[in-house]
Amino acid sequence: MKKSAFLLPALAVFTGVASAQSSVNLFGVADVAVRRVSNGVDPTYSMGSGGLAASRWGIRAQEDLGGGMAAGAWLEGTVNVDDGSGNSARFWNRRSTVSLMGPLGEVRLGHDLTPGYTSFAEFDTFGVSGLADQGKFYSTAFGSGIEATGLWARADNMVSYFTPNSLGGFYANLAVALGERKPAQKYTGGRVGYATGPVNVTVAYSVFDGLGGNLTRAAVAGSYDLKVAKFLGSIVRSNYIDASRLVAQVGVVVPVGQAGNVRANYTRVNESGTLNGASINQNHATQIAVGYTYEFSKRTTLYATLVSLSNAGNAAFGLGTPPAGRLLRGAEFGMSHRF
Repeated sequence: MKKSAFLLPALAVFTGVASAQSSVNLFGVADVAVRRVSNGVDPTYSMGSGGLAASRWGIRAQEDLGGGMAAGAWLEGTVNVDDGSGNSARFWNRRSTVSLMGPLGEVRLGHDLTPGYTSFAEFDTFGVSGLADQGKFYSTAFGSGIEATGLWARADNMVSYFTPNSLGGFYANLAVALGERKPAQKYTGGRVGYATGPVNVTVAYSVFDGLGGNLTRAAVAGSYDLKVAKFLGSIVRSNYIDASRLVAQVGVVVPVGQAGNVRANYTRVNESGTLNGASINQNHATQIAVGYTYEFSKRTTLYATLVSLSNAGNAAFGLGTPPAGRLLRGAEFGMSHRF
């Protein structure tokens, strides 16, 4: 739903000052899927929210300040469509920011995604959602504390800068989260890239304030759209004290007809070094996922996904829902509606 707000024509008549044009937009996604996950014993059937895209609702506001400048605010929170609940810790858990935008770019303040997250998330064939979500390989971070605070993806009290869209395809995002002397809250990172035509490539580097020292993350990612198929891939290495994890993935999206897409992804996870004095060199994981989406209408998409995830050594990655195990097979079928 979209409507104009904060327009003050009557005041302008009395003051002789033209009011700035402003807009307020309500937006969201309602997405829910039926799931089956098995570890070779008894399968678990469930209903989950956000199989294609995270279910959420939010408010976007923007005011034209003149001279190419604008001010804006963005508030966005999770909605679990399967049971009607939201995030238990905070109402606007996905994003809460204010921005000042102009010819030189955007300065954004508040709670938001870090460039260390977007550098791989934007190249995830499955959109960091559902059973095939790549986020599972980053949300566990060697007990560094950024798992519990959510810093692996988003940061509080963050100042971000985004370059304008007028640099011939080049873009950059720099961010600093102040931390406010709280454990596992401080972040510093940046991302640069080049996107033009069918090509998008990016590199990023991040430093997270972990409980026992800094966790660093370096990423290289890219995509190439041939129209008949779009290829995506990323290589991300995370290091914490003496432990390291390398996540490499490649994926493809193939249009089928006017409304369908076939999606596929292969991910390999390798750990090395030591954690709490014990070797983790034997820890590996492999995920293979295939899926299909069908654009039922402009706002509604039907989707289905099949996932196979195998763990080796002490790796214990899951599919976001019980059961756990060394070899997991999952399937989901759902509907996503955008408004």
